[in-house]
Amino acid sequence: MKELIKNAIAGSGADFIEIRLEDTTRAGISFSGKDVKKAQSTRDYGGYVRVLINGSWGFTSFNNPDYLSELVAEAEKRARAAGKGHTKLADVTPVQDEIHLDIDQADDPRNISLEEKVAFFRNISHRILDSSKMIISSGVNYVEEDRHILYANSEGTCLDMRGLWAAGGLSAIGRHHNVVQSVHSGFGTRNSWNDIRSADDRVDTVCEDVIDLVKAKPVSGGRYTVILDPRLSGVFIHEAFGHLSEADNVSDNPKLLDQMTLGTRFGQDHFSVMDGGSLPDERGSYSYDDEGVPSSMNYLIKDGLLAGRLHTRDTAASMGEKPTGNARTINYRFSPICRMSNTFIVPGPHSFEQMLEGIPDGLYVVGGGSGNTSKGLFTFSAERARVIKNGKLGGWIRDLTLSGNVFETLKDIDMVGNDLNRSRSGGCGKSVGARMQYPLSVSMGSPHIRIQNVLIGGR
Repeated sequence: MKELIKNAIAGSGADFIEIRLEDTTRAGISFSGKDVKKAQSTRDYGGYVRVLINGSWGFTSFNNPDYLSELVAEAEKRARAAGKGHTKLADVTPVQDEIHLDIDQADDPRNISLEEKVAFFRNISHRILDSSKMIISSGVNYVEEDRHILYANSEGTCLDMRGLWAAGGLSAIGRHHNVVQSVHSGFGTRNSWNDIRSADDRVDTVCEDVIDLVKAKPVSGGRYTVILDPRLSGVFIHEAFGHLSEADNVSDNPKLLDQMTLGTRFGQDHFSVMDGGSLPDERGSYSYDDEGVPSSMNYLIKDGLLAGRLHTRDTAASMGEKPTGNARTINYRFSPICRMSNTFIVPGPHSFEQMLEGIPDGLYVVGGGSGNTSKGLFTFSAERARVIKNGKLGGWIRDLTLSGNVFETLKDIDMVGNDLNRSRSGGCGKSVGARMQYPLSVSMGSPHIRIQNVLIGGR
């Protein structure tokens, strides 16, 4: 197969050509209450050809590589039909490499049968529902992907990569009188079924939390000093700021480009944000991105100042910056676009106890919910919160949203914790035109952070 790809590239007349071939075995399991909604194992095999001619891209995907030369010709035809464009690619050093799975051989998730996995998650679903009469429903889901990718381009890069991504979540839905609430917990792994077994340890906590939540009082809206837990802080930095750091969102928007000028102050001196795919064993980690560029760790904000952004080869060329290894695609049906990998707030100097001190009337906000961001404005729903009175944690409250301007809110982060935590169950979506690429494997994380003057509203 490598020889077939090599010959197809050699026979192309494009200015640049890349070919990707992937073979993915996928297991998917989901429960709604005690009912199995899905339990299946599938295989997905295909690839794409992408060519650059006179500054315009041509793309075609396929499931049968036997006709690769014809597929190359079709991609070239589409590039020429687009006319003269402006796309250029930043220079990178060609690489040839093989990346093998780093799997716990004694506990390989692929060696656990589908039947065993279904039985494991069925037990979790039953435990949730049987734990209390207040719990009226539950949800459990799990997806496991074993993916083998061959990638080569006309500059001499040739990669043979194998990776495993597995993640899931469990949720409990509770009711008390007319109040209905839910609590969710995620889990994931890159190499060991033992990480997935940890889902069993989360059941009691999820059930206890949802019972507390349905008994909680609704929030009183207003402006508060808030402490965000690592899960919600991670979602916040990913959604509200991470997407702003993807260069394709910035390069064609003059107003946003002016706001995102490197060196602009975005936070206090103790506040830094990083993204990178080279962290070991994280959900958003990889050795090379989907253009064959090595992954790297990049400061987006360093010591409060905007320090960088995330690039594909063409966004890097258009902005005169270096590629960062952030060209990613969810599968062979889509062209690579600029995406995050592992995005997180860098740990700071503060303990949780220090954050509580000096808050006469505030909130400790827990759990990542849904969120909307647009033009620097954000609104997030949180799972739940605890009242803070005179530096002490009080009872639970529910039904709250956080709103604000991301540029102002980042500057209002006056304390950053020393307790970084990253999620291994993240999935990110992004639209290009009318096509949504979802879910892309990502990790998001943070320590606890304290923010002044946050607008809190009820649902």
